[in-house]
Parts: sequence; C-alpha cells; structure tokens
Amino acid sequence: MEESTLSFEDASIEMQDFEVRQEKKYDRLWRIGEGGSVDQHPVVWEGKVYFGCLNRNIYCLDASSGEVVWKFRVEERICISSPVINEGILYIGSYDRNMYALDANTGEMLWKFQTERPVLDSAVVVNGKVCFGSMDRNFYALDAKTGELIWKFNTRAEIISIPTVHDDCVIFGSYDNYLYCVYSETGALKWKFRTRQEVVGSDYAIKNGVLYLAAYDNLLYALDVENGTILWKKKVANYGIESGTVIHGDLLLLANEDGVLFGMDLDGNVKWRFTTTKPLGQPVVYNDMIFITSEDMNLYCINLYGKLLWKYKTQGMTWWMPTVSDGVVFFGSYDCHLYALDTVAGGVIWKFRTEGSPSYVPPPYEGFVVEMKVQENDLEEEVKKTYDLGTLAEDELSTSEYTSRLTYQVSTQYCSKGKYQVNSHEEEF
Repeated sequence: MEESTLSFEDASIEMQDFEVRQEKKYDRLWRIGEGGSVDQHPVVWEGKVYFGCLNRNIYCLDASSGEVVWKFRVEERICISSPVINEGILYIGSYDRNMYALDANTGEMLWKFQTERPVLDSAVVVNGKVCFGSMDRNFYALDAKTGELIWKFNTRAEIISIPTVHDDCVIFGSYDNYLYCVYSETGALKWKFRTRQEVVGSDYAIKNGVLYLAAYDNLLYALDVENGTILWKKKVANYGIESGTVIHGDLLLLANEDGVLFGMDLDGNVKWRFTTTKPLGQPVVYNDMIFITSEDMNLYCINLYGKLLWKYKTQGMTWWMPTVSDGVVFFGSYDCHLYALDTVAGGVIWKFRTEGSPSYVPPPYEGFVVEMKVQENDLEEEVKKTYDLGTLAEDELSTSEYTSRLTYQVSTQYCSKGKYQVNSHEEEF
C-alpha cells in the first residue's frame, strides 16, 4: 500500500464521503529540533555555497570541492531562514530572534538585529533595505548596511513567509490568514487579502499583473497584484500548501503537502501531476528540468511534462528548495549532509557532513483529521456486533449513517485503523 493512499485493510467498508479538517494551527516549523540536519535553500555566490544548519552554524563551502571556507556560529538553530547575499553581505535569521549580517567572504559579523521572537524565514533586500518577518508578528525593514530599524509593520499573528518584491512594494503572508502588500519605502499598507487559513511559506509568482498565492487553506488564488482583488481560486490540496508558486514560461508549478506537484497553465488548469508519497518542497527549473525535494528522502529531476528523469535518495527527509548553478544541484537533507549532484545524471560530485545527529521534526499531518461517512448496511456483521446496542434507544437503532474518524499515527504514514462512533459508544476495528 502506498503511503499516500487511504485504505482500510482490516474491514470491508465502502467509503461514501470524506472530508479533511485542520484541527489546530500549523506549528510544525517552530518545533523542529536542534541537530545537524540541513533544512535550507543554499545560496551560491562567487564560487562558494552558503547555508545554515540546525546545529547553529552558518557554513561557507567551496562550491567545486565541498571544502569549508569558513563557518559562523549563532546562539540558536537555523532552519528555513536561508541566506540572502547582496553586495557581498550575507543576511540570515535564526531561532535566537536575530537577523544577522555577515561579510560573505570572511564570515565576520557586521551587525545583528534582535526581534522579540524567532526569525524563521528568509529576507529580501530592496532599495538598500533588508525586509523580513518574525514570529513576534512584525515585518521589519532595516538599513542593509547598518542594521538600523527604518520601519516595521504589525500583523495579528506570526510571520513565516519569504517576501516577494514587486515594483515599489513587498508582499508577505501572516498566520493571521492575510497576504499583505506594503510599500517598501514607508511600510504603509497598499492592500491585504484574506484567506481561510494561515499564509505560510515561500515566494508568490507574478506574471501579467496576476499574483499566484498558494495558502494553507488548500486553495490556489489568482489576485490582481495592483489591488489584491481575487480573479479566481481553485482547490489544489487536502493537507495544506507551504510551498510557493513558480512560473516558467506559461507553466505554473505548485507543490503541496499531499505530495503532488502540479503543472498548470496560467488559468489554473491542470496539465499534469507528478505524485510522491510525502510532502514536497518548492520546485526549481533549470535547463528545462524541474528539481524538487520530498520528505520521502528523494531529490527528483523531472521534465517540463511531468515525467521522471532521475531521482537520488538520501538517508533523511529532504524538503526545502534546492539551488542549481553551473550544472550542479545543491540541496540539504535531514541526514546531516549538503549534497552536490550532477544535474544531467544525478551523480554525486561531493557531499558535506555537518556536525551533529539528525534533528527531530514533527509529523506533517498531526494537525489534520479525516472524517468519513459509511452507510449502516455497508458495515460487516461482525463489526455491528461489537456495539452494545442494548444501551441505545429504539429510535437510535434506526440510524442510517455512522461517522468514522481516521487519524494519523505519529509517523507520516497513514493509519489504516479507524473508529466507528454511535453516540458515545465506539469500537476499534
């Protein structure tokens, strides 16, 4: 049985209807543990590759050999806040609440700016400002050279969102369910758009005046980028969307937590699907090849028509966006390695082992419940007999429909056991 297929092997039941419901806020990202795992989008600059690690180190490696050039240690772990380099300065956030600015050549710290809570996602640099969000609910703009605060914009919840720059504005999401567009010079609000769940994750692709937003409410939205009005929306997931949208020509790429990568046209019509068994990261396109990581421990290389070209399996989950440069794809894994592979055949050029053991990561679906309905006459006779029907009122015996709840185990695999419920009486099968 594939892990992404709902199945009941222990009972003969025809499923009539089901619904996936999110039961709590998506808090997985800030519960990731310390260790040597690499959950980063590495950056390549002037022959060197840079990345942060959950062991508190920022690494600079020679891109051709994997040898360490320098490393810098911060006070807490670094997860999805990937490095950004502008004019020779590297910017990166940490669970220790700081945004750091380092000399990209030497690793020397130039300045750091402390927020009130962890900085869990990447920054952008626009017009001499470093812009980023924090879990303290604020979006900040700092002077890129000095780290001095220029302005900040408050939302009503945590911000774990890579900003997107468009003209004179910065666009970012918040756990208060809104996507915000603010002016980069002043931080004044231009527009905001409300979804039904938290807006978390990566970049927002823009083309022909349309912004493509994938939110955790399982919907893909097309918005007018000038005013934030909705043009259309489509459901494209069951278990949330944390990855950003990517456009290559007229191909719109979107990966979801269900383990599906969609290839769509710009109107949201599906051209093809590439399916794995675990949540996917954000895709990257290079020379008509799509590279994407998955929590099933594989890096996949597929063509623009959704066909697999090759895959490389690590010994730990891989999730965040890879980086491709000069025929080499760089990506990290929870097996405590950063990998450099040949893009054509997937051969290993080198791999770098970090210090520490694999980090703990909470299961991806623990906040979801699948509710299913089955007809009474579909129940196996032996399952019916497990109920204490003598305790039920006469009118309750004629109930034609039972509700079943399917929950997930602590692992990311689906649980094949459910529960039938009749009022307060329930029995596992």
